[in-house]
Amino acid sequence: MVSETRRLNDLVENLMEVTRFDAGTARLVLDDVDIADQITACIDARAWLDAVELDAERGIHARLDPRRLDVILANLIGNALKHGGSPVRVSVRAEDDSLVIEVRDHGPGIPEDVLPHVFDRFYKASASRPRSEGSGLGLSIALENAHIHGGEITAANSADSGAVFTLRLPRGTSASAEQPDEGEQTPEPDADRCEAEDSKGDA
Repeated sequence: MVSETRRLNDLVENLMEVTRFDAGTARLVLDDVDIADQITACIDARAWLDAVELDAERGIHARLDPRRLDVILANLIGNALKHGGSPVRVSVRAEDDSLVIEVRDHGPGIPEDVLPHVFDRFYKASASRPRSEGSGLGLSIALENAHIHGGEITAANSADSGAVFTLRLPRGTSASAEQPDEGEQTPEPDADRCEAEDSKGDA
C-alpha cells in the first residue's frame, strides 16, 4: 500500500508538471550553475556515487534553472542505471555558447523501432507489461525541461554498446523566460527509459 501510494503521488505530481507545460505556465528560475557541482549533487542525493562515473571539469558554468536541470539529470541517469549496463558515464563539455551533457551506459541499447518514441508520453515498448514503477512521463518531462531552456535531448545507440542520451543547453538562457514558479512542486524523477519499463531488451 505504501509503495502504491507513493507511485500514485509521483504520477499526480508528474501530471501536474505536464499540465503546466501544456498550459504554458511553466517558468524558469535561473541561477549561475557550476555544472560539475550540480551533477555531483544530483548523484549524491540519490546515493548513486558508486554507480556513476563523472567526467566533468569544475568551472564550466551556465545560467540555468537548477531544479529543472536536476529533474533532467535524475531521469537520464536513473534510466541508464535501471535499464542500461554498467558503467554509466556522465560527461560534460562546453561547445561555444552551448553546454553538452552525455549520459552513456553499456547495456544492450535501445531497439531501433523504439528509438523514435523514447520521449513519447506513456509510450510502452512492451504491450505485455503495461505497468511500471514510474509514471511513464519521465523522459517527456525531461525533454520539456530542456525545451523551456531553449535546449534539446537526443537518444541514440553507441557504436560500441549501450545507449547515449545527449542534452544540449544554451549556457546563457534568455532572461525573458525567467519567472518564479510559484506553487510548483518538484516532480519525482521517473526511472522509465523510453517512457516505459522495457525500452531496452524487452521490446
